[in-house]
Amino acid sequence: MTTPEVPELRIELAPAADALSHAGRRVTDLLRSVPDPTAPVAGLEWSIGQLAAHLAARTALFAGYLSGTATPVGEISDIAANNDRQIREAADVPFETHVELIAASVAGFVETTRGRLGTDPYPWYSDLELDVATGTGIALAELLVHGLDVARSIRRRWRIEPEDARTILRASFVLAPSYLDPRRTAGRRATFRILVRGGPRIRFAIEDGAGTVLPQDGPADCTIRADPVALTLVSFGRMGQWRAAATGRLLAGGRRPWLALGFSRAFLRP
Repeated sequence: MTTPEVPELRIELAPAADALSHAGRRVTDLLRSVPDPTAPVAGLEWSIGQLAAHLAARTALFAGYLSGTATPVGEISDIAANNDRQIREAADVPFETHVELIAASVAGFVETTRGRLGTDPYPWYSDLELDVATGTGIALAELLVHGLDVARSIRRRWRIEPEDARTILRASFVLAPSYLDPRRTAGRRATFRILVRGGPRIRFAIEDGAGTVLPQDGPADCTIRADPVALTLVSFGRMGQWRAAATGRLLAGGRRPWLALGFSRAFLRP
């Protein structure tokens, strides 16, 4: 599934674009306040300057995919290597230039959404065709998750609003079958019901390396109930499952609740 055929995963474009615009301003304001761009990013192998280079490259590409001036090249599994290559190629670009490019690219993306339908096509890697609303949710995840990385690195507060997390999760669930790790899930068969507080609510079936998103009603081996922000952070590797569970923000049930422990590890990192 590359378009949100499950109604729970449909994203309203206008509010998502407004959220993206706001996130872009927050991230660029945060980056402009960074005292030392060479400082390391907590939890990543990049400096803050390299993270800014990554965001500049990615937001420019996202805007290009939407406007039609760029086309995704390669497979989903190539994205990490492409990110590293883009950072190396931008090594001599000043930090301030990256920040301004992020601002311009996000503004360009948002402006291009005006007058578009959320269901209009949006190209993605591995020859997938998403829709514009889902693409907006992917861009929102990029900004808010990396904004958190920077904020943690310079000891600033960073809040992800629950509604923004729900938008990110809807986009992530649309892409989930394509990010399933076929090696780790070969021979496995399980169905998870995922109930996010306030939505979305879906089932995700894994069968011998393939994944399918289904409506929430129906049989499931394991039920995961989650706070939207906590699930977003766990999904992107910014929070451990045990911490989320210990604070009551991630709970597992059903006839095989232990399956929840390996659910996030079944996917390639976004």
